[in-house]
Amino acid sequence: MDYLRGNATASAVGLFVICSYLSGYPDGRTESEVVDALQVLRRPARSSDESGPVLGASLKIGQGLGIITNPGGTAPLTVEPNLVTELQDAEDPWPWFRGQLLQRIAEHGVQQLVATGTAPDLVLGLTWLLQRNPLTPFPTAWTGGTEPLVRALGFEAVANSEQWRPFQRWALALGLARRSDLGGAKVLVPDASTAIADQRSQLPPASAATDWLAALRRRVPVLGDRTLLAALPQGGPHWKELPPGVVLGLLKLEKEGLLRLEPSDDAAEVIALGLGATSRQVGRISFGSR
Repeated sequence: MDYLRGNATASAVGLFVICSYLSGYPDGRTESEVVDALQVLRRPARSSDESGPVLGASLKIGQGLGIITNPGGTAPLTVEPNLVTELQDAEDPWPWFRGQLLQRIAEHGVQQLVATGTAPDLVLGLTWLLQRNPLTPFPTAWTGGTEPLVRALGFEAVANSEQWRPFQRWALALGLARRSDLGGAKVLVPDASTAIADQRSQLPPASAATDWLAALRRRVPVLGDRTLLAALPQGGPHWKELPPGVVLGLLKLEKEGLLRLEPSDDAAEVIALGLGATSRQVGRISFGSR
């Protein structure tokens, strides 16, 4: 299943709206009822990358991920039961849904790669994005410097401007990047802080740094899983199991008080954490009180 080609108009927010709507109907709603109720997702948006059938493409993605049932014919569509419970009970359901969606996208990507030898374009793109040094981020404009980087790498997952635009939208919505528009410099910064924070309930409260990061990668494989790294173009940069975009995320979360990054006497459990010329030794990661 690809995201940036046939389903390029799909969006994380579109999926959230659809699932939130369906969660209020235990017996489901037919696709035509969903279409009638969510007319806003059918209207062409003002920007070119958002125009088109957002609803239909988002439904396809949700069905492909198993979030939304796909019975066929006139049978009603429903949302996976555990998603319904959380969508109804969560004080702020969007961060919870965002974390679940990223986990599903990444996990499904690994499964597809193992089964077919090819990973979805979005999954490869997100894995590649986080390998970029945040100190030298990608220009948001395809022709502003991103295109030659992709061409030199021979990267086919995000190969043109039509794919680059929805790719940025997904990366931002899933909490894996942020935009920085300062003067004439408009860039996409790889930054996994939001995505990591969204997984808090699924990660160890405290453990050795190596174990904590392994649990993070198992939960969200685009954050440095070896299987996905091996699927990136070879012969170019050295792909890292601790991507720079994840390093930035960890450091930001420490500054915000959500994480504690502590030293350790056990050399086997220590990781080097830093950006640029300086780094520090971290042996233990735990969640703070915030």
